[in-house]
Amino acid sequence: MASKNNDEDIDTYIPAAADELFYEQTIRQLRLEVNKGKTYDQACEVLTGVEKHLKKEIGEDFLRLMIAERHFDDGYGLDDIALFLDVSFEKIEQIRDFMLRDIGGSLFKEKRWPDNDFSH
Repeated sequence: MASKNNDEDIDTYIPAAADELFYEQTIRQLRLEVNKGKTYDQACEVLTGVEKHLKKEIGEDFLRLMIAERHFDDGYGLDDIALFLDVSFEKIEQIRDFMLRDIGGSLFKEKRWPDNDFSH
């Protein structure tokens, strides 16, 4: 259901806010379950009433968040993250590598990367 935004005279899709809230709550639930000591798969099993494709997508986002926080922010090794979540090292490594390629591609596209000028 869309509602009219009178200030800007554009249609606003209200459920987008509900979708974002659902996503945030689901990520929070996964984080809570992992912090209770559950493995990644066990935490995902707790998500009842979530469509299978959404559960997979949100679960993959959660893994990316965990890698970003624990590996890049906190300095944990990929092997530690794999053990902590009970996910294969190879999967954690693949996700990390994808994240790095994605970031590198974004930087290149946005021209944040200096044009072969490493003197700065």
